[in-house]
Parts: sequence; C-alpha cells; structure tokens
Amino acid sequence: MRKKVLLLVNPSAGTGSARQNTYRMVEALALRGCETTVYPLLPAHGLTAENILAECGSRFDLVACCGGDGTLNHAVCGLMALEHRPLLGYLPGGSTNDFANSLGLAIELEQGCAALADGRPFAYDIGRFNETYFNYVAAFGAFTAVSYSTPQDTKNTLGHAAYVLKGILSLPESMGCRCHMKVEHDGLIEEDEYLYGSVSNTTTVGGFAAPNARQVQLNDGLFEVMLIKAPATLREGEQILTALTRGEETPYVRLFQTDRIRFTAFQRTAWTLDGEYGGTPDTADISVEPQAISIMLPRREAGSDEGL
Repeated sequence: MRKKVLLLVNPSAGTGSARQNTYRMVEALALRGCETTVYPLLPAHGLTAENILAECGSRFDLVACCGGDGTLNHAVCGLMALEHRPLLGYLPGGSTNDFANSLGLAIELEQGCAALADGRPFAYDIGRFNETYFNYVAAFGAFTAVSYSTPQDTKNTLGHAAYVLKGILSLPESMGCRCHMKVEHDGLIEEDEYLYGSVSNTTTVGGFAAPNARQVQLNDGLFEVMLIKAPATLREGEQILTALTRGEETPYVRLFQTDRIRFTAFQRTAWTLDGEYGGTPDTADISVEPQAISIMLPRREAGSDEGL
C-alpha cells in the first residue's frame, strides 16, 4: 500500500529551487512507493500550512514541507493543532536551514526524498510560545529582526550572506539595544536590561554554531537559554563577543537549560520565532512540549544515531 504524502512547497524560499524541483520530488517519491498530493504555499490566497493541515492533514501518513526554517515553523504549528499528527518530513530549501543542520538532513534532493519514504522517525521537542509554537528558537533583541526584515529577493540572491550582511550593517544599532525584562524560571527571578535573549533547541542559529551547542539534545525535554546583558562600555561589548566565541559564561552572558521560562517586558520588545516575526507580547510564557513531533531522518547503521 502506497504511503500517502502531503507535500507543502514554498515557491519563494531560498533561491526558489522548490518551485523548479517539484516534479523531481514527486517523481522520486513515486518511485519509492509514495502517493503524493502537492500544495503550493501561497499565503496571499489563504494557502498557508496551517489552513491546509486543518482541512486535510489528518488524511495523510506523512506531511512533508520544502522551504526554509520559516516554512517548517508553519508546518509544525499546523501539525500541533491536529489531534492525530502524521509524521513530518523536511526538504530544506531556505537560505540558512538551521534546524536541518542540527538534524544532519541532506539538502540533496534525492537523499532527502529517500529519507521521507524510507527513513526512520525521530521524536523531538517542540517549543510553546504563549498560544503558538516554535520549532527551534524564540529570540529577542539585537540582530533578531535580521531574519524577517531582510527582503526575500535579497535572500534569494545572496542566500546566507544576506543575513550576515544585514547583521553587519545593523551592528551599531544592535549593540545599543536595551530590552528591559523580568525573567522567571526554576524558582528564580531576575530583572535586567538585555542585549539579546534566546530559548532554543538547535546547534546553530543564523547559520552559526550556538555557544551552548555541545549541550543540545533535541529530545531531552530541555531547551537551551542564552541571556546577554546589555553592555555599558565598548570593553564590555568585546568581552561578550569573546565569551560567545568561546562558548563561555561571563557576568554578561548566561547559559542554562530549562523546560519552562517566562519573560515579562517593560517596553515594546519584538520576538522572532524560527526566523519569523513573533509579535511584541507583554509576557512570553515559553515551555517544552516533549517529543511532540516525529520527523523522518535518513536511515543509519545500528547504534550510529545515539544522542539524536
């Protein structure tokens, strides 16, 4: 019996390769025993991952999406709303593909389709952010606007370099960022001005290795938190950059793990969720939904997938 696959294609992600490769994906899946239904993601026409999955997602064995981290975010949000969640498949086609890098997913199309059809399911943790969800990172402060404010045509032309360039251009403004927050977790309360804060479940953010990447296990029921206090002097800023490079804690950089955390903002503070604009909530209640989604990964030799 053929596996029923729903393939969600973002035609504008990355370099637009998903649009060009749709037939190749359908063909590769068909040759591996899959019956594939394709939907293009066209938000202007109401064709979002959330809407499509609400209407027909439960009819499929596997929901696969082709696009970037933002595309995957919308697919995960749609799946989390279903009572019976099909397996998730991901064909990374964005500019950065942080989560695919954390999982070791191949960008090569044939290998990716093989994982969808014949791979192994891996159950991993999902983040809850108030009444919505994120796949691998919720963040505020310096540089976070880069992912959703960089024009799509610039991303398509420059790829990951677009994020780096935009980050460099925003450096003077970003280093002056001050986010006054109260942070509550594990019975502790602190209040300070922060340059940056993130709650993540990934080894890379923005294409770069996370400072606490060695701690990351995607299914341990814990997310990694990084809080960077706003520097008062250029010297403090240099110490922060050194600490981030070395993955060390300092009086300005805090790294810890938790399954639940609350941020209360004392000023309008924008969040990004998996590279998408996440709004400016006064309070952000963030928690882990343990092993809530199962994603298809390539098959490996017995014992080679420990720790994933």
